[in-house]
Amino acid sequence: MAIAITVCMRKILFCTHDPILVKSLYGILREEGFTVDMAEHLSQAVQMAIEGKYEGVIIDSGPFGLQAEDAVRIIKVVSPGLPVLVTGKSCCEADALNIEAPVDLEEFKQAIHAIL
Repeated sequence: MAIAITVCMRKILFCTHDPILVKSLYGILREEGFTVDMAEHLSQAVQMAIEGKYEGVIIDSGPFGLQAEDAVRIIKVVSPGLPVLVTGKSCCEADALNIEAPVDLEEFKQAIHAIL
């Protein structure tokens, strides 16, 4: 009789178009045991978050398309319990944890473990 062992990695959605942020944070997320799905635009991240297959969402508040505050609001309406971390500028949403730029890698790790 064979025993199947399934390893479940926690799944997180990371939305940024900044290659430097991807390079710095993507590796940390993988090292911390996350499977990471990427979205380049906030509108895409909102659509992906609605699918409900993530344990958390990380949003880069860079100035492109949909505003980070609006994306957080939409995600929280659809999935109120889904943790959201905003990097970059401070987000006005109380339901999102913020880390201002430049992102300190230790602070980022602590924030990830605090919300997940």
